[in-house]
Amino acid sequence: MRNVNNKKAIRRLADKSFRAARTRNIIAVTAIALTAMLFTALFTLGIGTVENFQQATMRQSGGDSHGVIKNLSPEQYEKLSRDPSIKETADCMLMAETVTNPEFLKRHAELWYIPEYHYPHCFIEIIEGKAPESADEILMDQVSMELLGLEAKAGQQVTLELQIKPRDTETVERKFTVSGVIKADPALNVGFGIVSGGYREAHAEELTYTYHEDFANTGSVRMDVNFSNSFSIQKKLEKVIANGGYSTDEIEANANWAYISDGADSDPITTGAVLGGLLLIILTGYLIIYNIFQISVIRDIRYYGLLKTIGATSRQVKKILRRQALFLGLMGIPLGLVLGFLIGTGITPKIVEISSYEYTEMEVSANPWIFLGAAVFTMLTLWISTGNPARIAAKVSPVEAVRYTDGSEPKQKQSRRTADSKGAAGGMAAAGREKKTTDGGKLWRMAFSNLGRNKKRTVLVLCSLSLAVVLLNSVFTVTHAFDMDRYLRKFVSSDFLIANAVYYQSLYTGGSEETVQEEKLTESFIKVCEGLDGFQKGGRLYFSMTAAALKGDRWTPPETVPKDDNGIVGRYIQGKFYPLNRRGNNYLASLCGMEDFFYDKLEIWKGESDLQVIREKLASGKYLLCSVSTDDNAAVEEDTVMHQPGDKIVLVCGDGQEREFEVLSLIKENYYGMTNRRKSEFLYYVPADVFQEMASDQYLMSYSFDVEDGRGDEIARRLESYTKTEEPMMHYESKGTWEDQFHQLSGLFTLVGGVMTLVVGLIGILNFSNSVLTGIVTRQQEFAMLEAIGMTKKQIRKMVVLEGLYYAGGTIVFSLVFGCAFSATILRMLTNGMWFMQYRFVIWPMLAVFPVLLLLGYAVPEMAIRLGKKESVVERLRRPE
Repeated sequence: MRNVNNKKAIRRLADKSFRAARTRNIIAVTAIALTAMLFTALFTLGIGTVENFQQATMRQSGGDSHGVIKNLSPEQYEKLSRDPSIKETADCMLMAETVTNPEFLKRHAELWYIPEYHYPHCFIEIIEGKAPESADEILMDQVSMELLGLEAKAGQQVTLELQIKPRDTETVERKFTVSGVIKADPALNVGFGIVSGGYREAHAEELTYTYHEDFANTGSVRMDVNFSNSFSIQKKLEKVIANGGYSTDEIEANANWAYISDGADSDPITTGAVLGGLLLIILTGYLIIYNIFQISVIRDIRYYGLLKTIGATSRQVKKILRRQALFLGLMGIPLGLVLGFLIGTGITPKIVEISSYEYTEMEVSANPWIFLGAAVFTMLTLWISTGNPARIAAKVSPVEAVRYTDGSEPKQKQSRRTADSKGAAGGMAAAGREKKTTDGGKLWRMAFSNLGRNKKRTVLVLCSLSLAVVLLNSVFTVTHAFDMDRYLRKFVSSDFLIANAVYYQSLYTGGSEETVQEEKLTESFIKVCEGLDGFQKGGRLYFSMTAAALKGDRWTPPETVPKDDNGIVGRYIQGKFYPLNRRGNNYLASLCGMEDFFYDKLEIWKGESDLQVIREKLASGKYLLCSVSTDDNAAVEEDTVMHQPGDKIVLVCGDGQEREFEVLSLIKENYYGMTNRRKSEFLYYVPADVFQEMASDQYLMSYSFDVEDGRGDEIARRLESYTKTEEPMMHYESKGTWEDQFHQLSGLFTLVGGVMTLVVGLIGILNFSNSVLTGIVTRQQEFAMLEAIGMTKKQIRKMVVLEGLYYAGGTIVFSLVFGCAFSATILRMLTNGMWFMQYRFVIWPMLAVFPVLLLLGYAVPEMAIRLGKKESVVERLRRPE
């Protein structure tokens, strides 16, 4: 056979056959567009979410610099800044330990010097005025000015009360002229004042470097560093320190955690989710695109056989199909990219809303990588899907093409003698298999046999439909696994918690009776809460980080607690060892005094568990409870456990008095409800009256209370009004806040999963409809022959409808078997691995969709038969092959 090397003719043939297959093209373009839409939505969600999280994280970390080297002296900064690997650096400095104006209690303010050229890296945007130049000029954010009772305009006078160093007992009052107003960052509940280099020079004496003496950040340089790229930032920072002649034990450096390239490999769950999404979309697209082209090849097999007869090569036949696939991709992909981007931009804000960055300004950019990635993966899916149909068309011989029927496969070449012998044997076998019946052919048997004519296509349609059903059931299974009780258990132990505003910023310490006056909760606020309609019961919590210390020579550290080479007890944070905080020979401890309300909130891990016994023994003043740390799944981190029930310990009070206790029980930490929201290696609980004997009644940290069912929203509104108008330094937290966040999280998963299920289901319906419609079109002569031998149109319609119902029935069986197995294995492992989920077997979504499948199996073939061309039997029999 001669090879025809005529590219122009092949292109013309491909284009004409492309235009002739209009129905196939419409279905194929729709399928490709849906596949591209899924890819684009996935890439938009991924890239858009990462971009917004990265931007918000940069804002929370203080800027977009690659990394920071902390607490340097000016001399160390000058030395390190000359490293050749550094592209840009800035010497930022904190000007005061605290801005103590009472207006900044709920939203604390910081005073910084930042070089003007570095403003963009710190997201400092001047909306009015100019940068400060003289020593008495300052930039302030608009919210801070409003809190001070000023308009957000330049030229006004502000007075700030400054505690320069942490050990300073007095504050300094300084007046500034506002040279400009900067935009407040919604991602941060912090105000900023930015001064000039002139201020730094004018007050150089109070800004001397003393970090190694008192750990004062004031006067130490924060060196912001930018390299040429964001790869291996931590290693680069450590190399800069080493090149300067220092070690990482002397100087601390951290990469900006907003740059995920520095640790992208450390999150296998996220990576697995992305890869799983990509594979699911590729499989979904493959199931329909492959089927479309396979049906198209079967329908046009005689056409390709004729092309082979006149000299077309297998390679040229493949090119015809590949060219048609390319045209379809160019038509479907742009539409899918647009629709997918719109869906992605609609869902991404929902993800950001329920994150810790909910106040961040949301923006999804039209990142070129979104469209490039989606287009490449869609074309890859299209290329994989058309590979086998193209090979079928290329391998078929002209003789086989004429004899080809739906379900047969092109045979391999064989010798004439072998063919003859096989033909004779086949005839004898056929004769031997001839069946005789007394009741004639059954329609249900004929319909079932028709599905077996092309087993591969039948399986693909069943997989495509079943995938949507299983995905729908999986979405509901995971959604129903969201356990509100588990979620709330981590964050709340009562309906309401009230405290001073500083508590919610994790700034409450209970340091001394003098300083605690600005941190403690007021009794007046408690009385207001107890007088509210719907109030049931509540309790006070007293807390101090300095009222007691664990006597060092009366405590033996467990073997599980980390120690350095010198035997000093400590802990590892991000791989670095930190010794436990000590006061002389004693270990700093946190002491908490609780009223009776909290006994029912305790979760005992070890030791005495009878609450009545615990009450009685704690009341004696000889026993205490010790808190132990837990992970997200509420499992105790046993390597951090410092005591065991029955241990005798001695606590040294602030006045030097010693008091011996026995550890009665170990309780799981209640971080959000019964601590000051700061980690402590030694956290002890005693009754409120025992606490007051050891410390004072001035350390009133918080008050928790429960309310009647259905009264939460009303009480929350009352507290909101009270804290705004009567006691603005007080604040509250409600169980309803966390419940809303839980519903947002589960609703987001339902939204994302529902959209994907809808698209996959639509693709499955398209696949099924295409198979049925094409089967009816290509079997017109077959139907004519059946009519010629006595079969009625009604019987043919019934047979075709039965085929559709068999498809639906097969989908139901496959979905039940695979869906239940997938739920009981993969989904069980997935949900059990999440701390806020509890696996529950769910099957009702599949049962609910099965009637829809049966209706679809009946309606599509029925409509296809009724809407078909009305031709006589003779006309259909005379139609050319």
